[in-house]
Amino acid sequence: VKNEDFFIQIALEDYANPGNFKSNPTLAAGDAKVSKDGGALANLTTLPAVAPASSVCVTVTLSATEMNGDYVTIVLIDQTAPKEWCDVLISIPTTSA
Repeated sequence: VKNEDFFIQIALEDYANPGNFKSNPTLAAGDAKVSKDGGALANLTTLPAVAPASSVCVTVTLSATEMNGDYVTIVLIDQTAPKEWCDVLISIPTTSA
């Protein structure tokens, strides 16, 4: 919903073992960005976190401000080398068509 806090749990594909989820992936500043209505990408206010600990589940949280668009795009790209996990893009429509 537009202008409301939002969270989603995802799993990241293991870069070294395609087809498998990465257990306990490392996420750092700059790995997770958001775009509203096709605008510039900006770092998420809240860094995604593995929850429960040591699992494959990654919780991505967006604030009401980050959800202030008709469509919101989340981009996750591992900035380390070599990569631990594969790139992900999630598009969230916040209004009905």
